[in-house]
Amino acid sequence: MDYFWKKLRTLNDSMILEKFFLWLWGLFCFIFFAVPTAKAVEDLVQVFQQALESDPILSRESYLFTSTQAGVSVAKAALGPTLSVNAAAGGGSLIDVNINSFSLATGTSFEFYTVLLTQPLFDGQKLSALKAAKYQSQAQRSGVQYQRQQLILRVIQGYFGVLQAKANVRVSETELALYEEILKQTEAFLKTGKGDIVAVKEAKAKYDLSQSNLITAKNALNISKAILERITHKPLEAELADVKEISPMNPTPNKLDLWVQTAMANQPLIKQAKSLLDVSYAQLEQNKRGHWPVLSVVGSSSQLAVNAIPLNLQVAAGFLTLSVPLYDGQIDQKIKQSQAQARATSEALRNTSDQTKLETEEAFLNLQSSVLQLKSAKTALDSAKTSYEATKKGYELGTRSVIDLLTVISDLSSATRNYYNALYNHIVSRAQLKAAAGVLEQEDILAFNSMLRR
Repeated sequence: MDYFWKKLRTLNDSMILEKFFLWLWGLFCFIFFAVPTAKAVEDLVQVFQQALESDPILSRESYLFTSTQAGVSVAKAALGPTLSVNAAAGGGSLIDVNINSFSLATGTSFEFYTVLLTQPLFDGQKLSALKAAKYQSQAQRSGVQYQRQQLILRVIQGYFGVLQAKANVRVSETELALYEEILKQTEAFLKTGKGDIVAVKEAKAKYDLSQSNLITAKNALNISKAILERITHKPLEAELADVKEISPMNPTPNKLDLWVQTAMANQPLIKQAKSLLDVSYAQLEQNKRGHWPVLSVVGSSSQLAVNAIPLNLQVAAGFLTLSVPLYDGQIDQKIKQSQAQARATSEALRNTSDQTKLETEEAFLNLQSSVLQLKSAKTALDSAKTSYEATKKGYELGTRSVIDLLTVISDLSSATRNYYNALYNHIVSRAQLKAAAGVLEQEDILAFNSMLRR
């Protein structure tokens, strides 16, 4: 091998070899490290606005909230007055009725109507029903808040997922271009008798593998675009603003127990579960009050007309009514049913609290890990660049082989992929922690948007 390189250095094409590597290095630097100057058409704020206008999940929760608000109005109306009219007309006979020694024959016709105005004074069940309706509305309001936070998180994940996939495609394209040039060079050297078949085969293997990696990366990009388009319900035609250089940042505050406390107090799912538990207790109270009496005030106006005699009886009255249930077997069964439902809802709250705590702890630790991963990925990338430069110089001087050069290109590509993956994962981890704690708001979209190039 040393003999080969000595012979190679004596040839007149040494200047061509040097120019080739200068071109190769220039191509590498341009693709990997050139800063784009074109203005991005869409940024995170624009993408989020598209998602906000078209998301069916959030829209559904909002309509359900409107429905529960109407349910509160219905429960309130049940405590208000009711007005009803009853009318009847028909024929029949009066029995044992004597007026001035005359008896009424059969076939006598009657006309009757009654107007009733009823105002409940005390109805325990309806009061409990109103309480349950209010709690149900509160639960649904928390559901809307949760889905809004989830939409923010999905937009952030989808947006930076596309950027991550694009970065991987760029890395694969650059890697393929480098391998292709080396493969062409080794094949050219082999044809002139100055090359090595082993080098050609190694370069061909790396080239083929890089082609496969590029196909995989492009497929991943198409999938990530489809995910974002599913969120915005619009085709992704414009370029997305990419991330500028950022410094990794640990959770603020960097204490797990404080984040868990924040989650327990702010997570919409916990608020929703608590409100649903209040609903179940109010429904239990409502069923228990089925045994209670109902007191109402009633105003009545009635008229009775009989065609057989000049009888037109009109009555207006006002009175109190007291309805006392003596026995209803359904009431006791409804109480048992609502007691079981209350226990089940209580367990659901406990499970939601446990799950929220776990997800917050996991998100906190993931964010901490992402900081270390990003730092180590940056260090590894710098090291891979240095190694590539040194190996390239050694190859030009004849002290390093083609296989060494192929290896450092592979290492540099892997280090670059790892860096981009760590960068975007770190950004998403910030959003995931805030979402787990229930404090991810629309203002955070602006904060994440400030990380993008203008």
